[in-house]
Amino acid sequence: MLRKIRLTLAIICFTLITLLFLDFSGTLHAWFGWLAKIQFLPAVLALNAGIVVLLIALTLIFGRVYCSVICPLGVFQDVVAWFGKRGKKLPYSYSPARSWVRYGVLGFFTIALVAGIGSIVALLAPYSAYGRIANNLFAPLWQWGNNLLAHAAERANSYAFYEVDVWMKSLPTFLVAAATFAVLVILAWRNGRTYCNTICPVGTVLGVLSRYSLFRVTIDAEKCNGCSLCSRKCKAACINYKEHEVDYSRCVACMNCLQTCKQGAISYKPRYKRPAQEPT
Repeated sequence: MLRKIRLTLAIICFTLITLLFLDFSGTLHAWFGWLAKIQFLPAVLALNAGIVVLLIALTLIFGRVYCSVICPLGVFQDVVAWFGKRGKKLPYSYSPARSWVRYGVLGFFTIALVAGIGSIVALLAPYSAYGRIANNLFAPLWQWGNNLLAHAAERANSYAFYEVDVWMKSLPTFLVAAATFAVLVILAWRNGRTYCNTICPVGTVLGVLSRYSLFRVTIDAEKCNGCSLCSRKCKAACINYKEHEVDYSRCVACMNCLQTCKQGAISYKPRYKRPAQEPT
């Protein structure tokens, strides 16, 4: 149930945010423009304290659900990973965190942010990266499709659609978008959430917070039979089934492991439990 809810919300958010980037009429922005305002880094840069506090609280309660539901770049990786691993029963395996890369990139990103080097910030920021891909790679296809419909409608004496100009902002921007798209597809196709858990600065920041989340995936060592199914279905590569441990800084709360475990050894529950009351 939790996995289905998470998946449904992720699909809705991803679809609407993508349409916001593709919409040339501005109609959707009036209805769903708020989805752009609840992105973590844009909210930080805009000094939108209410949204930042809300996202931090969400992470401290439920873990990195922002990365698996709200962030379009994270969901895009899941889509690519689904196609890449379709038909493979055991597509992944546990790997230790590359902390030096994660915090090195975060440090570099922070320096660039403070120094006002916008090109580097936009290159690494997840929402900006996905927006660049959508605007430069997806939008022209969307506009060409619209123009084909407009041409067909005009031949049928209908003006339900109108033609729009299809143009490229600049060659360097297009090349950066294409390179980002290629890197994301290769990493997600092969190893799921590698980019999200190794390069993305927002993922690293939220990963630190998610170590202290209230609700978390927990493995019951007594019920676990060591089959490794949970680890081999984990796209974040964060489940060490041998030690019955989960790296909560990389777990994106996708709930795939809950569905996979046949022993009922994995649960998503509060970190702290109230002590049982003594009988009177």
